[in-house]
Amino acid sequence: MQSCMLQRTSMSRFVNDEGHEGTRSKMLLRLIDGLLSCVALSVVLSVIAPQPALAGGPRYVAGVSYFDPTTKGTPLTWSQGVINYYTDQGDLSPILLGANADSFVADAFSRWTAVPTAAVSSTLAGHLAEDVNGTNVSVTNGVVTMPADILPTAVSTPVGIVY
Repeated sequence: MQSCMLQRTSMSRFVNDEGHEGTRSKMLLRLIDGLLSCVALSVVLSVIAPQPALAGGPRYVAGVSYFDPTTKGTPLTWSQGVINYYTDQGDLSPILLGANADSFVADAFSRWTAVPTAAVSSTLAGHLAEDVNGTNVSVTNGVVTMPADILPTAVSTPVGIVY
């Protein structure tokens, strides 16, 4: 009775426990060697290089500017889950005029708020008081000057979409 125990002597030769030699396909052996190498590498990497999970938690939290200092580090939320946004009076481009740009933004918001786990809705609440452009936004010596309704302190227009 021949035993099933094999001992590897080379890439293509095997010796069973009774000393009989046999040959195997080199291609099959290379495939097995490759698979074993991949499995071994995967095991080693999963043990020595674990990555922390970076899921969950809010992306944006209250900071020190503008927010109530007691809310520093807490998630930003929208009252009753409603985002009121205001759009620029100008055009997005010569091809996408203001009204079409407003529709474009409304479509984007509808896609974001349609996510089943999103407990938020959005409303176009109106337009900014002006066409925000290069004539009313400037940077001089590191100081940014811009219309009041797009400043971080503009509580009456909390989300301003500038074209």
